Amino acid sequence: MIVVREAEPADAEAMARIQVAGWTKAYASFIPDRIPASYSVDVRRSEWQKRLAEPAHATVNLVALEGAQILGICGGGPPLRDETITEGNIDAYTAQVYGLYVAPDHYGRGIGRLLLGRLAARLAASGHRNLCLWAFELNAYRGFYDRLGGKAEARAVWHVGDTVIREMAYGWADIGGLIEACLNEVKTE
Repeated sequence: MIVVREAEPADAEAMARIQVAGWTKAYASFIPDRIPASYSVDVRRSEWQKRLAEPAHATVNLVALEGAQILGICGGGPPLRDETITEGNIDAYTAQVYGLYVAPDHYGRGIGRLLLGRLAARLAASGHRNLCLWAFELNAYRGFYDRLGGKAEARAVWHVGDTVIREMAYGWADIGGLIEACLNEVKTE
């Protein structure tokens, strides 16, 4: 049985491993080699330790576990507004998913939907009525967001040296619709 709970400082190592494995699986084919160095387990662990040691305030960080093993992570809160938008607008969105990663050997089990649904529910309980997230256009797994009713709201670019990586913002104008889509999908598995 998969259990979702708030992330704790002791989870930093497992969270780093899942983030790096998910990053590598989804993005290695189009991200320049110099970027994955910043996505090493050591760098991510240090960042998670720092982030989880600070008071959460408006952010939520969740982990999905089976027994004692962490299989997925998800975080979000107020929009970061750190994208270089080239088309569209996400100014109306009050919540953003910062990241969603599932251990690649556990894809297809509904863990991502469960985490995203729980994150959306927590953000809705904090007063957010809508939610957005950024995904790389070349991410082969971004159809996941289409299936959950996400609408393309904006496009952006990320400059990495001489490489330009295109991103797109998915939005759910009604966070309740996302929560329901996630719960319905999980129930059918």
